[in-house]
Amino acid sequence: MRSSVETIRKHIEALRLALLAPSPEGMEQCLPVLADAAGSLISIQRELGRSGGDPELGRELKALKQDLAAVHKLIEHGVAFWNQWAKLLGSLSGYTPSGEARPVAAAGTISIQG
Repeated sequence: MRSSVETIRKHIEALRLALLAPSPEGMEQCLPVLADAAGSLISIQRELGRSGGDPELGRELKALKQDLAAVHKLIEHGVAFWNQWAKLLGSLSGYTPSGEARPVAAAGTISIQG
């Protein structure tokens, strides 16, 4: 079970690094690994419910919690950055009657293969 937590921590570290230099490709590469990590956490939770506490596992889980907190902060800061950037871009196209910057319409395309 400890090795599962260590593997999850490696996946979270890969996500953290991808968030430090974000790109669509980097984020896309993290998604399948994070889905596996979530599945592993579910099985660890089930095992913990059936077995007694392992102090080493407790330390690993505490470290995982800290890793997740760091990733959470990066995501929060990224969201705040892009929200402020959108407001700035909106202000270039004018303001609403209430004095807020106009919302920016996101242009994009969707491509599906297969």
